[in-house]
Amino acid sequence: MPTLRLSADLSHLCAIREFVSRTSRDLGVSERVIQDLLLAVDEICSNVIVHGYDGHGGDIEVTVDRSEAEVRAIVRDWGKAFDPESICVPDIDAPLQQRPCGGLGLFIVRQLMDEVHFEFEGEKGNSVTMVKQLVHEAEQQPP
Repeated sequence: MPTLRLSADLSHLCAIREFVSRTSRDLGVSERVIQDLLLAVDEICSNVIVHGYDGHGGDIEVTVDRSEAEVRAIVRDWGKAFDPESICVPDIDAPLQQRPCGGLGLFIVRQLMDEVHFEFEGEKGNSVTMVKQLVHEAEQQPP
């Protein structure tokens, strides 16, 4: 599985996006799905860097793989764990003035991807696995 490992720094987000984009294209993933993957991976990596490591660094690892039916991106880190269920679902119908700043990232990731799984394994690290089904992609292609 193609994997990229870098220090967890916001300046590396561009390299991570390039890796996800290039690897996904090499795996034959459509541009529409690649755009969803890019946004989801970028959001998770940003959260790891800012919240998981509190901006103090560490490593971040991104893996992209594909089967016939799905493409999968895995983001692994060794920062602090968190409870994804503690993140409130934002009220996207509330007026902008009444919404808190931020808090949409995980919501967007869950909207873009068909599956999002979190694992927190102590010394083995934390991982977020994001899956996009490709079956829907074939159904949406014109004949």
